[in-house]
Amino acid sequence: MKAHSGTRSISRRNWLLSGAALPAALALDAGKASSASTPPPYTLSINIEIMFPRTMPRAERVQRVADQGFKAYSFWSASEAEQDAMLKVQLQNGMRCASISGTGTMGSSSGLTKPGLEKPYLDEVAERAKIAAKFGGAQSIIFVGRTQPDVPWETQRAQIVSGLKKAGDIAKEAGVVLVMEPLSSNGPQARMALDTAAVAFPVIDEVAHPNVKVCFDMYHLQLMEGNIASHLRQGLAKGWIALVQIGEVPGRKEPGTGEIDYGYIFRVLREVNYRGYLDTEMGTSTTPEAAMQLTRKMSLEN
Repeated sequence: MKAHSGTRSISRRNWLLSGAALPAALALDAGKASSASTPPPYTLSINIEIMFPRTMPRAERVQRVADQGFKAYSFWSASEAEQDAMLKVQLQNGMRCASISGTGTMGSSSGLTKPGLEKPYLDEVAERAKIAAKFGGAQSIIFVGRTQPDVPWETQRAQIVSGLKKAGDIAKEAGVVLVMEPLSSNGPQARMALDTAAVAFPVIDEVAHPNVKVCFDMYHLQLMEGNIASHLRQGLAKGWIALVQIGEVPGRKEPGTGEIDYGYIFRVLREVNYRGYLDTEMGTSTTPEAAMQLTRKMSLEN
């Protein structure tokens, strides 16, 4: 059927040029402007281990973080004297410690996967939980050990679940939360027992302890399995994730230096209303101050 002679098709380009789309465009821009530069629901935390020179005292690193206007930081481990100095800076600047390392050599080696070594593992967790409590209830990042080639996986997994339930009771008594981190592996050593979200989530679900959750470190998870946005949504929706960490792949530096679309990740965290810590466990290609401010800018604009 022939079109009416008075009917004329208008292309999208001509419609835009005609000015008819101007009100809609202005409304869209206004919407963008209203959402830009608004604080995200999460709290940015600066990890002081990778970003700063190893020779710099940790208390000075915490002060540098405070000088940039951040109110949260994280660290791995420190001597008792360093801890006291860091706590002094923390209190002076009204800061919070987001997380510390909750296991040591046991967690990164035999852990809960080698039969007969549960007690020394739990002793390690208890010792670090006390430090986490000393720092105001910081989350305690733990590992569960490497896979044991001579032990059936079903046995290792059962030991992990049982051990994490006991570790959760220790954490509850100390007033802290353990966050189990799927850690990437390299070199000739055996893989970590829980090194992907796909393997870790069902374990945390089975443990079902309010003081045992997941540390979702995007650097390690991108290396091991990818699909981080989907797993991030799933883990937060199910209540399995209690801490989120960022770092680019490759290089483990600030957002924009690698392959992860962190602008999109930040938008996902806003969309799901994540209210925990977003910890920058990463290095820098320039200076700590530049990396900190870049992350803040991205978090405000996405």
